[in-house]
This record gives sequence, C-alpha cells and structure tokens, in this order.
Amino acid sequence: MIVSVLYPNHDGAKFDASYYKATHAELARDIWSPEKIELIEGQAPGGGTPPFALIANFHFASPEAMGQAMASPRMGELQADVPNFTDITPQIMVGRAL
Repeated sequence: MIVSVLYPNHDGAKFDASYYKATHAELARDIWSPEKIELIEGQAPGGGTPPFALIANFHFASPEAMGQAMASPRMGELQADVPNFTDITPQIMVGRAL
C-alpha cells in the first residue's frame, strides 16, 4: 500500500523542500515506519510553476501496516509540523502500485 501526500502549488505558496526532506520526512519515518519513502519535487517543463510543490509516497508492506501507521498516537505531532514548511493544504491519496 502507498500513502501519497500531494502538495498542490498555488500562487505565492510557501514550501521548504529542504526542511521537508531533512525534518518532516524523517519524522514521518520515525512515526510511521514505512518500508520506503519516495519524494518527488515538482518541476515545470520549460519553466514556470509546477502543479505540485512535492509529492511524497510512503510505501507500506500491507494494508494492516498502513492502518497501524495511520492510527499512531503521534499523528498530531506529524500534523503540527506542517506549518513549519508549507502553507499548502496537502491532499492524501491511498493506493497500490500496478
């Protein structure tokens, strides 16, 4: 199972990718214990603003492992860290690789 956290860009959006990589993703690793974390920083072909500042994919071994991660009593800690790197409201998608 994969939990994808998407940060859609908007005019004037604040997003600190360095903070996300060094601090927030590591906090998520500590709280959720995913098998793998994949970070994709948005790039716009030919310049301009990319549609997403960042997409973070958190890979879990099973739906049960994902459920345990999402039920962590430390979820509030992870959510409280979001304003430290962005003013974007993230979108969440749960899925599986095909």
